[in-house]
Amino acid sequence: MTIKIVTDSGADAFVSSIEGVAHQSVPLTIRAGSSSWIDNGKLNIPEFVTALKQTNERTSTACPSVHDWLDAFAGADEIFVLTITSALSGTYNSAVQAAKIFTEKYTNVKIHVFDTLSAGPQIRLLAEDIATMINDGLHFDQVVETMKYRIRQTDLLFVLENLDNLANNGRINPAMARIAHALKLNIVGTASDAGKFEMLGKIHGSKKIFSKMLKIMEKSGYCGGRVLIDYVGFSDKAAKMKETILSVYPSAQVSLSECSGLCTYYAEDGGLMIGYEKN
Repeated sequence: MTIKIVTDSGADAFVSSIEGVAHQSVPLTIRAGSSSWIDNGKLNIPEFVTALKQTNERTSTACPSVHDWLDAFAGADEIFVLTITSALSGTYNSAVQAAKIFTEKYTNVKIHVFDTLSAGPQIRLLAEDIATMINDGLHFDQVVETMKYRIRQTDLLFVLENLDNLANNGRINPAMARIAHALKLNIVGTASDAGKFEMLGKIHGSKKIFSKMLKIMEKSGYCGGRVLIDYVGFSDKAAKMKETILSVYPSAQVSLSECSGLCTYYAEDGGLMIGYEKN
């Protein structure tokens, strides 16, 4: 029996397996006017960031097609799908349609599509949880039921220096982006329970931002579990955040990685995305 974990590229996971379990990433597409980029893990991120900064045209993202999902499902008997929040993209609905078509054709195949209500590193934490449960011998239905709980026991926090793309595609008020840029504010936010962008506060400057971020994590339930930190352009910021966490929780498992296309599009240059476990 072949078991597969499938994520869209909003998870920033472009590996062929997760803890020994087969994995496949399905790409979204980022568009700016007549230009487009397929988020397949092979983008030149500095060039991509520069191109977005230089465009005056409206930007947008396009979810994977049903056909893209069907290709990813091929050959598997049990499939666990994790998608970026449905509040930002039609990716979840596209995956659900594909799952329905696939299981109608292959009636013995089991597929469950999870709307993670999040993005980036939180999705990867959840994918690792699924792989661990599979390796521990849990059955399909047990994994599905446990994951409904695990989604609530992980979280996403981000700090953004630039809000241009969020404003440009209608996710936030353009006035907020202009004010944040003019005052050199760091915008701290999270994915709400509904999977939408939720601003938690504004921090001027960067001297205390890392300790403040950790306090926000602790307030929501963090107490030393796994942390995945994704960054755009400035690995030193991610390293400083890791150092801050480990200074309080020296046994915490903290990993750093660079954002790929879609998460770079939303987090923008200088942004951090932090996925973490809660109590």
